[in-house]
Amino acid sequence: LDGASLDCANLVGASLVGASLDGASLDGASLDCARLDRANLVGASLDGKLISALRVFGGLYDYQVWAVLFQDGTRQVRMGCLFYGLEKWEAMGIRKSNLSEFPDDGSERSENRVAAFEFAKAVALRMAVKP
Repeated sequence: LDGASLDCANLVGASLVGASLDGASLDGASLDCARLDRANLVGASLDGKLISALRVFGGLYDYQVWAVLFQDGTRQVRMGCLFYGLEKWEAMGIRKSNLSEFPDDGSERSENRVAAFEFAKAVALRMAVKP
């Protein structure tokens, strides 16, 4: 799918495992719960910004986790279907971001989610913009 125009495509729940989307346009695409394990999205456009680096993790908690660095230097973390910039995550707080499914109750399940977020955030902060 290199260079494909997937603008506004409904990719909710799509399996794009191992797909090459180099240079693809995903602006406005619905990627909620899409599986992107081992997918190459470097140079793809997402929400009007070019991706410089993307890491996808599974098994850290119940859902897929992404760490994304855009070429403009902004960084985002996706936790399941929630996808925000680090500033918004900081303002909202991971523990308060999905109380209906992950109550802030100290349970192993909720603490695993917090740990997964902290891991993804650290990965996003270590990423370097590629020319």
